Amino acid sequence: MHITIRPAQKADFDVVPELMLQAMEDIVFSFINQVDIEEAINFLTKLYKQPNTLYSYENTFVAINDEEDIVGSVTGYNGDRFEELRQPLLDLMQKHYQNDLVPEAETEGKEYYIDTVAVSPIVQGKGVGSHLLKHIVDHAKEQGYTQVGLLVDLENPNAKRLYSRLGFELGKKIELVGGEYYHMYIRL
Repeated sequence: MHITIRPAQKADFDVVPELMLQAMEDIVFSFINQVDIEEAINFLTKLYKQPNTLYSYENTFVAINDEEDIVGSVTGYNGDRFEELRQPLLDLMQKHYQNDLVPEAETEGKEYYIDTVAVSPIVQGKGVGSHLLKHIVDHAKEQGYTQVGLLVDLENPNAKRLYSRLGFELGKKIELVGGEYYHMYIRL
């Protein structure tokens, strides 16, 4: 299977938010105050279509297979801009879901932060996630970053092994929306 990685386009909204949701389902349910997959996809789609948000198409790359299907995505951004990029999410949570939650910061800045990595179930285990991660790390290096960081759920040892295999080191443990995560990072 041949995979091509390209910047996401606004028109990819019909696939990418579903992939993002797979990577962060419980967190999104906390954001929208309900366990409703369709509403969660709607929430992520609104943010994906907007510029200057955490989950914007501007911050996303997609993996494309030989049939031109999107089979994975990775979203990342300048960690120093986290609060600015998070504000549209907080505004949407408050306005449409009457949710005043202000989630903990996922990054302390001074790094390119990978927010979500997701691979379609039909190609999981075939290297697509590794390909996406290598691509976004190379992208961060080209942009002049000296570190790339991400969070890994303590309850996801397979993801932790993947990140470690790619050179990410274990950082401190943090709490985010009631879950426990490790910050992992790679120096460039």
